[in-house]
Amino acid sequence: MGRKTTIIETATRLFAQKGFAEASTAEIAETAGVAHGTLFYHFKNKQGIIQEIFTRAGSVYLRELRKSIAEYNTGMRQIEAALRFNEEYSRHHSQEILIFLRIFPDQLKGDAQSPEREFIDSIQQQVIAILHESLSAGIADGTIECRDIEETACVLNSLIFGVTHMSLMAPRYTPSLSEGAIAFCRQALQPSACAGKK
Repeated sequence: MGRKTTIIETATRLFAQKGFAEASTAEIAETAGVAHGTLFYHFKNKQGIIQEIFTRAGSVYLRELRKSIAEYNTGMRQIEAALRFNEEYSRHHSQEILIFLRIFPDQLKGDAQSPEREFIDSIQQQVIAILHESLSAGIADGTIECRDIEETACVLNSLIFGVTHMSLMAPRYTPSLSEGAIAFCRQALQPSACAGKK
């Protein structure tokens, strides 16, 4: 494992355990077993580390989401696969997601042009586009009917985000929600549930 990867993995653990503000670059370097100067060789500052963490996590998420969906040949099955994949990803990447949920809301306030907002917008747009494709496929194959594909894709994206948020931030009070979310989507998107589509 290279030093850069070691720094990233160490920072991910410390940010998840202590918070972004509380974990210093000195502590990250010491825990990773590298010199402080080595950390700054790879990253300009702590913000650079967090951006790298989420760039990597976002790339993995999108790649694996597309791979999971591609295994199914109907639109509805693809939507179900997206919801199940999200739960599985959240379970195996809980540290990255917890950092995301705790840090980014504060960093997004009042700065429409921040790198954080651009990152979130990019990931959200790509997820919505993937869901849009699955909805379109479902309409074509007869497993889905909805009035507005774009709006429905946004609603599904919000459902995915909400399930993830509740599962990680309030796990003691939240059972596994993916199967319930899937049942909800089946009911809402079945051809008899809507009258016509755009």
